[in-house]
This record gives sequence, structure tokens and C-alpha cells, in this order.
Amino acid sequence: MTSHYSISRPGRVGRNLLLVFLTAVLGAGTPAARIEWSDLPAAVVDKAPDLRMGYLVVPERRFPTPGQRMVRLPFIIMKSRSASPRADPILFTAGGPGGSSLGAARNRQRNPLLDERDMILIEQRGTHWAEPALLSPAIDAALRSGWGRQLNGDPDPAAVRQAMASTLRQYRSQGIDLAGYTTRESAADIAELRRLLAIPSWNLYGVSYSTKLMLTVLRDHPEGIRSVILDSVMPLEADWDESAPANILAVLERVLQVCTEDAFLREHCPDLRNRFLGLLTKANRHPVQVAIKNPMDGAPLTVRLDGAGVMNCVYAALETAGGIRRLPLVLDAACRGETQALAPFLEEYLGSTQGSAIGMRLAIWCNEEFPFERPDRMRHPSGLPPELKAFVQTAVHPAALTGWPQGRPDLAENRPVSSSLPVLIAAGEFDPDTPIAWARSTSTRLPGAHLITFAGMSHVPLFSHPEAARIMKAFLADPARRPEPGTIGTRPSFLHALEAGK
Repeated sequence: MTSHYSISRPGRVGRNLLLVFLTAVLGAGTPAARIEWSDLPAAVVDKAPDLRMGYLVVPERRFPTPGQRMVRLPFIIMKSRSASPRADPILFTAGGPGGSSLGAARNRQRNPLLDERDMILIEQRGTHWAEPALLSPAIDAALRSGWGRQLNGDPDPAAVRQAMASTLRQYRSQGIDLAGYTTRESAADIAELRRLLAIPSWNLYGVSYSTKLMLTVLRDHPEGIRSVILDSVMPLEADWDESAPANILAVLERVLQVCTEDAFLREHCPDLRNRFLGLLTKANRHPVQVAIKNPMDGAPLTVRLDGAGVMNCVYAALETAGGIRRLPLVLDAACRGETQALAPFLEEYLGSTQGSAIGMRLAIWCNEEFPFERPDRMRHPSGLPPELKAFVQTAVHPAALTGWPQGRPDLAENRPVSSSLPVLIAAGEFDPDTPIAWARSTSTRLPGAHLITFAGMSHVPLFSHPEAARIMKAFLADPARRPEPGTIGTRPSFLHALEAGK
């Protein structure tokens, strides 16, 4: 098609002048990112010679255009114990979303990675020690409003909606723009920190949700990345809420399969799968009562559980390797009518709703997860037995679908990440949160990846397996070489502590 008008093309000088002009106009009034060196509050960590602390000050919102408001993200540089540390430090962030990263500084004496390198901890935007922190005592209280009152301790939906509304009013009165609290923005924060600290090369280390963050850094800001450690990977393309019930049940089925293969378990926990389904049926007809200690204050609390509530307890057990090894005998006892055996797992399940920066968790989920998920599949998951038709798991309360601002993310935020850089991917055999299938699919798009599966382990195996430190050190020493597996393929004995009478 022939145009009815034309624009003369500027020469090189004209293009350069135009670029300078546009840069000046678009950048006018936008504060520059910076570092403010400062001690952090004593509640975070005590001042010490091996620590250097400060705040990364960055725009609250960069995309699609930078805003005026800035946020302050505390970070800690933990100095290596080595007299001549490697030049490439490790950057670590916690999972959640909404978890705090800085607490790792208090346990640095036991951190083996500090033997050879400095390690940097950064508080993700919106989390506990960031400014602002998207905390909400009102939502936390609403999430425990059903403890001792509602079936399974489920919160009162009206109380959750009311708490969300009051929290949103509070955030808006503070000028907080929730659209700025995304994984993409946090990835840009990490890249900005490397630039401002003038670090030529570093290694990234993420766990659970923050593996998604590190994959986003790998996609958007690969400059300066030497290697990446992903413990329990959450891919960008995963629809967590839709698949969570089926993922949890699949892990339970594998644990129950172990019970049929092991002679000791066959003798002491016979026909456990069918008996467990029978327990769920009975609980659906006549909910069982379990007495626990309130996870917040230790006060006595009694909770009624139907089949979904019993499965909630199982889910809590599956999230740790220790819980998995206790689970067969606990289920056997519950199937014999001793449902009080579920109490420790129930306390863990209810307590898991407390303690994180819930506003940040809501922002991440509503900005970039819910927009790609199908609410009908979240509320009515497929592939479950009839005994568990009411078993629903969502990362945030379903009231957020209508009670919290929903983002409009680019389709790229739900697509797999590809990279040729070296990556160590750790996966637990019995992880109900980030299943091995996700680790495998991620590794296929990362030709430099080493997938390490830890037999018998659950979520974040690098935090607990005795071989974890050796494997991470070997990978960091030579990221192109696959670490020797050692004992990671040997499943720890189930019920070992119970067999010993402990």
C-alpha cells in the first residue's frame, strides 16, 4: 500500500539528538535506583564484622512505565569464611511468595556455602522487612477465623472478604500500587542490585516460588549470571491451583505404594490405601474431632474434620521428609479410630496460613497466576476419587478472585523459560508442592541443566539432605559438570525412628 504522506529519515546526528531528547523527556523526574548503606533493624540481625547491610532503593513500578514512588529493599552481604573467597558471590531469596529472606543471616555459622563465597540475601519487594511491607494482620486473623468453629478450621469467607477490603483501603491510603508487586519487577530488582554493587559475575539460588523468580531473572537479565540453583522448581507455565489437589494425591499414592512394597509396612499397616479411603468416607458422613494446640498461642482447640480435612493433614505431612516417614503409622492409627494421631499434622496445616507477607502473596497470585487459571477447575479439580470431591487447594483464599485487584500480565509470564546457562535443579521424590514432573519439563528447556532427584525427600531437599552441601559446592566449583549423586538415590528407611522405639 502506498502512503499518502512521508517522513524524512534523520541522519546519524539527527538520530542521536532524538535519542538524547527522548531519554531526557522520558526520564525526567524519575528517581534513580541507588543503594543506601545502613545497618538493618536489630530484629533482623545483629551488627557483625562479617555482615554488610544496606537498602536497594528502586521504583515501585517500572512496567509499562516507571513511576515516581520508590521502595526500599534491605539486603545483607554475608562475607565468606575464606581468606581468599571466590569472586562470584551467591544471591539467595526465599520462597512463598511472601517469605522473608534475611533470616538466613542468623544461621550463617552453619551455612556451608560461605566456606568459599560471599552470599547476598535480599528481601523481595513487599515482604516482611521491605518498605513498604505488604503485611495484613486483618487478613491473617480472618484466615484463622474458622479455627475451632468451622468444619476443617476453614475461614469464614465473609470475614476474609471484609479483611481484604479493609487491607486494600489501607494500602491505597499509603499510596501503594499493587500492580508493581510482580515477579518481573522483583527480577529487575535483582539485576539492579548486581549493577549497583558492580558485581561482574554471580550465582543465583532460589527455592520454591523464588525458583520462578530466578527463572525470570534468567530470561530477562542474563547478564552476569554464572550459574543458577533451583530447589523445588515452580515453572512460569505451571497452573498451581488447578493441579495442586491431583499433585498431592499422586504423591500420597506413591507413598502408599511404598507401604505395599515394604515387608515391615505391609505387616504393620496392611491394606492401607483401601482403609484410608474408608476413613475418608466415614469422615464425610460423620466428621471426626481432633484436639490440638492453637498454632498461635498454644491454647486448646478442637477441630472437626471431614474427608477433605483429613487430606489437609496428609498434605501437611507430605511437605517434609520427616512427616512422610511418620505418615504410614499415623494413617494406620487414624484408620483404626485413633484420629487424634492426626493432631501434629493438623497444627502444621493450620499454622501454614500465618507468618508470611500475605499482601505480597496475594499481589503475586492475582497479578500473574489467577489470570492464567480457570476458576472452575480450581474450585472443582478433576481426577480425584469421590471421597475427596471437596478437596480444594489454592495458594491464596478463593475470595481473592473477586476481592483483590487482578493483573493483566503479558502472555510471556506464563511461558517456559529457555536458557543455555548452567543450572542445578533439585527435586524431592515425594514433593507435593512442586512435583518432579515440573523439574523434568524445566530441565528439557535448559540444555545446561543438571536434574538431581532426592529419593525419599519432599519440598526443598537442599535444605535438609546430608548430601546437599557437597552437591551445591561441586556444582558451584564447576557448573558445567554434573555433581556426583552420592546417596541421593537411596531412599531413607520409612519409620526408622518408630522401629527403634523412639
